[in-house]
Amino acid sequence: MNPSIQQLRVFVAVAHSRSLAEASERVHLSQPAISIALRKLEENVGGALFARTTRQLALTRKATLSCRLPCGY
Repeated sequence: MNPSIQQLRVFVAVAHSRSLAEASERVHLSQPAISIALRKLEENVGGALFARTTRQLALTRKATLSCRLPCGY
């Protein structure tokens, strides 16, 4: 299954902000909706896209290789 536009928007917002709270403000979705979109996107690509800590999210190697984002994310 291909990722939805909303899932990609959420991914980019989280990659930029490295925070669910900030990403939810950027894309005008609740934090639970952000989490659900990320989980579904991770299911689509077959692995974790973010390494989660209590304070921040960081892109995994899979995310940078799969999505080919420019340096700095």
